Amino acid sequence: MVDGCRVTAMLAAAWKAEMVEMLTLQALAQKAREPRLSARISSWASVAKAHTTRLISRIAALGGGPLPVPPEEVEVTVPLDEALAAEIENARYSAERYALIALAARKVFDPSTAWICELNRSEELERANEFSQLALTLREKRAGAEKADCAER
Repeated sequence: MVDGCRVTAMLAAAWKAEMVEMLTLQALAQKAREPRLSARISSWASVAKAHTTRLISRIAALGGGPLPVPPEEVEVTVPLDEALAAEIENARYSAERYALIALAARKVFDPSTAWICELNRSEELERANEFSQLALTLREKRAGAEKADCAER
């Protein structure tokens, strides 16, 4: 049962991380100037919300609690392309964390938790890939704008 408690604790930590992620992505969506980019980032905030829902359902099913307290809001102070680059790393780290939780869940014969973690993991890897493209596009636009500003001076 100790291993089952460990899995529940890992799920609770992942839940808190997803709550922070959801808030961060919402802040990034508000920071985006282009409506299409804002919508894409907002859709990933919705995915993070789905992750929190899946995680909380497993935590409840396993009889876990209490949950860690996430912050009420997150402030993004760096340029959007830099924030997206950081989010790429966060998504990759999250995918690794989900792989570890899935492995721990399999060891305690909990296929439902393992399945949820594998689903969340695949979505995190997809987010990292999409954000890689978005960050590259934003960097190119910012470099072009800086070059144009220099040319005007």
